[in-house]
Amino acid sequence: MANELLYGSGSAANLFDAARTEALFEETIGDKDYSILAHPALMYFGDKAGGISAVSNIPVVDLSDDEFASLTEIEELTPSDITSAVATITVARRGLERDLGDFAAALDGTGALDEIALADGMIVGANLTSLNLLVTMGITATTVAGASGATMTHATIRSAKQSLRSASVQGPYICILGQKQYNEWETDFEALGGAIQMKTDQAREMARLTGSSYQGTWDNIDFFTTSKVVTDGTDLNGCMFGRGFAGWQSLRTKPALGRLTLMDAGWVVVEVDRQGKKALSGLVGNMYIGWGKIQDSGGVRLRSVD
Repeated sequence: MANELLYGSGSAANLFDAARTEALFEETIGDKDYSILAHPALMYFGDKAGGISAVSNIPVVDLSDDEFASLTEIEELTPSDITSAVATITVARRGLERDLGDFAAALDGTGALDEIALADGMIVGANLTSLNLLVTMGITATTVAGASGATMTHATIRSAKQSLRSASVQGPYICILGQKQYNEWETDFEALGGAIQMKTDQAREMARLTGSSYQGTWDNIDFFTTSKVVTDGTDLNGCMFGRGFAGWQSLRTKPALGRLTLMDAGWVVVEVDRQGKKALSGLVGNMYIGWGKIQDSGGVRLRSVD
């Protein structure tokens, strides 16, 4: 006999090797609903608070290709194996600080030099950081659409989606492009008569939820742009992926004694570091987040000339 699902060996052992099998259970996004992190193409594996280690092993099981074999009346069945693996997510700290002098704040007539406005900007910055971390991971996808030295076209976008569909990857999809890539695709798309098919009526609401990088939706693909798309000196590298490609975890820190918190989004905390001797207020933002590529087949790298 072979392909038995056993604790100590074979494909099933991958599941028991996972440090946190409870990570299989997705949690409600909750206070993250203002960001791209709420997108259904992304898998959230919970908060790491109390998890001992910053690293989580995420079990991946594929049961989608199981078919019943054709048998004679008394023919003996042979056990079928399962496809399993373990993906890794590591939560780490990222931070941003802005120092605001009392004198400058008192003379400011624009409203920009305000502690609350600066703190709100840090929350937006946390979302931008998440987007940029995501595109950096997205370009590690093995499947590539687009040719080196060529412009971004609608045919490239269509090819990427078809690759995902062929791999049985579910939508809606996320597509992250550099501004130049998006402009080239938009020009080609409109030349083909596609402008009227682009859903922009919901752009304002989507921008509120996901940030100003959201550009619109076409054929179940949500388009985002960023200036942080990776370049290799010749080409820009964006990405498209669906559910199952990328997952993330957060870490909610404990309240610290004496901390003056301006904003607390759980995984992002903005606090005041007051330096009275200098008449200076430091605004400090800390975020704790980790990304992991769950299944390579769920993503496509989008390549075009820089």
